[in-house]
Amino acid sequence: MEYFLQQKLLEDKNFKKYLDANSNYIKYLNRDPTYYKTFMKEMKEKYKERTSDKINDAINTIDIVSSIIDTIK
Repeated sequence: MEYFLQQKLLEDKNFKKYLDANSNYIKYLNRDPTYYKTFMKEMKEKYKERTSDKINDAINTIDIVSSIIDTIK
């Protein structure tokens, strides 16, 4: 595996955690470093780090706050 790819994977705790749980990706990343994008995409789906997930979480938080304010009134 290329050195810069190893550094990227070990720096982020979610990457490392996902690699520990799905060790088959080590084989794929060793064979083809361009597989990193696929790995990253699947990891973000698993841990809900996509932009759409973050927007949905923000909307849910706003809904909860507004319902609490309505209840207080």
